[in-house]
Amino acid sequence: MEKPEYRKGPTLLCSMGKSWQVVAEAVGVFVQLRLDCARVCVLTSENAEVNRAIKELQSYWKRRGLPPLEVYQVAGFTDLRTEQEHAQFTEGLLRWMFHVCPDRRDRYVCLAGGFKTMSAAMQQAACWFGAAEVFHVLCEPRYGPEGNQEPKSAEDVDQALAAGHVRSIRLGPESGWPQLLQLRAEDFPLHVEQRDDTWRIHVSSSHAWLLKSVQEVVQRTHDLAGNFCSLERFPFASLALWPKEDLEWLRQPLDPQRDRDWLTALPKVELHCHLGGFATHGESLHKVRKAAQHPECLPALKASDYPTGWPKPPRPIALDAYMRLGDNNGSRLLQDPGCLRAQCALLYEALVADNVRYAETRCSPVNYQNQETGRSAWDVLVDIRNTFQECMEKTSGDRRCHVSLILVATRREGEDRSAISRHLSLAIVARDYWPTGCRVVGVDLAGFETKETRASVFATDFTPVHRVGLAVTVHAGENDDVEGIWQAVFHLSARRLGHALHLEDAPDLLATVAARRIGVEMCPYANLQIKGFRLPGTECASRPEYPLQRYMRQNVPVTVNTDNIGISAASLTDNLALLVLQR
Repeated sequence: MEKPEYRKGPTLLCSMGKSWQVVAEAVGVFVQLRLDCARVCVLTSENAEVNRAIKELQSYWKRRGLPPLEVYQVAGFTDLRTEQEHAQFTEGLLRWMFHVCPDRRDRYVCLAGGFKTMSAAMQQAACWFGAAEVFHVLCEPRYGPEGNQEPKSAEDVDQALAAGHVRSIRLGPESGWPQLLQLRAEDFPLHVEQRDDTWRIHVSSSHAWLLKSVQEVVQRTHDLAGNFCSLERFPFASLALWPKEDLEWLRQPLDPQRDRDWLTALPKVELHCHLGGFATHGESLHKVRKAAQHPECLPALKASDYPTGWPKPPRPIALDAYMRLGDNNGSRLLQDPGCLRAQCALLYEALVADNVRYAETRCSPVNYQNQETGRSAWDVLVDIRNTFQECMEKTSGDRRCHVSLILVATRREGEDRSAISRHLSLAIVARDYWPTGCRVVGVDLAGFETKETRASVFATDFTPVHRVGLAVTVHAGENDDVEGIWQAVFHLSARRLGHALHLEDAPDLLATVAARRIGVEMCPYANLQIKGFRLPGTECASRPEYPLQRYMRQNVPVTVNTDNIGISAASLTDNLALLVLQR
């Protein structure tokens, strides 16, 4: 049933227990305040004594011609003996205040009736949501046979009011918490039904949603106020909303073993992950090969002997030796449609397990085409995209990882750059073909860096990419010197740089990268394995320090990534943990 019709104007909100007289006394206060009361709304419990008090109040009201009276009872709330019962009453009170008198400028809240905890809840609600006036009422002198009681009868109440013995203790107005303005009454409906001359409010003690929402806002506000003086020292302003004990924990040094679960649970972004470097060995490779559509055409397995101590070898290995560790998952394997789809699905599972929420996966569809079977690069790209899209659609809630694609153009010495042209053209067409979901978001210039394969060599090839505004990232400064990075920035207009380990060698270029907000994609495990850097517990005193933190201090946007999950045998969580060790 609909609740009573809302009346605009000053509204007296009272709680009441067994003593109905306090409601009449509170109306007298309105007279003292020279207010024209639009109506009086009373909130109370339901039991035999309270029901008798309600009847007496309604009888008194009818004989005196007072403003309209509405009495609300919290259904099932008979007494106040436990915290659960208090929460039930408070939830009903908050929703009642929200709906019965939504404008705080019309709320006049009396704290005199019912249990002390009911009065406390009324005052707290007024503080949270605001009130034009909050007050208490007193009646002096006393009445009764010995002059030692509050007014009991209707005559006592009339006499006290006529004699001016009812006084208000004004606590003043409450502006309410502006942080609570985000809460909307329609999100917390008031369920009422009429019975006789009262309205019953139905509240489940196990569903105190409004009370919980308010308490969360209040707690966040207190946390923010407590951390106000430390705001400038936080790397993220949102940390100011953390409780003090959590901030103390955050300030402690991270232990990669003890805090492993926390690292894994962190929502993550992966921006540099090669599809072909995933299922290179072990169970994942077995699953990929088992999914082959043409198993008779699969290449034979090669022995892949990982260096001693892998994935943290005592000495780095050359890039070509690193790449040979992934030979069992080369282009010949991924030319099989079944293997390719399995590779994508298994990579997606690994990303979800590592709590990666967004990933940009790099792939080379032209390398996986098969002219003998008529399978084109477009067919390959459609398979990659649709497999990731299906995986995304099957994953619900916070576990879902949104996957985007970056198409890789591989450097090659010599005059024939047709493969690069095909990949870049494919990216341009695909970018518009899939405007939503799993889609192509950029291109990457990858492959072994030499002076002969620096970015300037390929500048004209990338002109169509720039014409349509497609993003460019470039592997630069991993094997080549800082000149390779310079050319990636100024000849290919790279928005991100893969690795860029030698960026510090040119301070002016570093400043330019920082000023242009060009991201640097760093891959700690791959960088350790190929180039080496200092790591506690290894024989590496002569190695340089890993530059990631120094880049960050120079305001260079840096991301932590995996590069090749299978070859490096390291997840994104592993890469983050490695940074703790080398710090």
